[in-house]
Amino acid sequence: MPYGEFVDSAVPPELRERVLSAALDELTRWGVERFSVEAMATGHGIDADSVYRYWGNTQRLLLDVMFHKSDQTVVTPNTGSLRGDLEAMALSVAAYLNTVVGRKLLRVMIVDDRALHSDDTRTIYWRRRYEIVRAILDRAAVRGELREGVDPLTGVQILLAPLNIRVLYTNEPLDDAYCLSVAELAWHALARH
Repeated sequence: MPYGEFVDSAVPPELRERVLSAALDELTRWGVERFSVEAMATGHGIDADSVYRYWGNTQRLLLDVMFHKSDQTVVTPNTGSLRGDLEAMALSVAAYLNTVVGRKLLRVMIVDDRALHSDDTRTIYWRRRYEIVRAILDRAAVRGELREGVDPLTGVQILLAPLNIRVLYTNEPLDDAYCLSVAELAWHALARH
């Protein structure tokens, strides 16, 4: 599913860019829980009624912001092998997380005491990220490359957790050598040998 599902297709492109830029600024400043369409609109000179007209609600706007850039960068590779797909996925995720926007949005997605409420925005976001990597594992299973008993969630975490942790705890970029090393370790853990 493309990120565009979260926005009315009739939104004028210039308005969409203004709103997404303003929403990104507010989201990275205040987080999911304290994000307010009204505050964003006031602070950025945007008509709040227009935002609701095209996005419908705050969650749809937030999801559009979160997926707008990441869906253009993080794609499901299909190289024909589990090892190749894991390498391509690690490099794709790194390309996104090495951007200022990618790093800021990753930090916004951390669940802490303030995030303990009924909003499921983070769950929707992480579920989409999970589905992208899960597709790699599903194809590997069909090709007979995946070892028996691999839990898909654990398999996804084996690949993505080291990348996310490094970004969250350091200012170091995710270089290709690191990504390929993580992918190699994930391959050894997941592949039928």
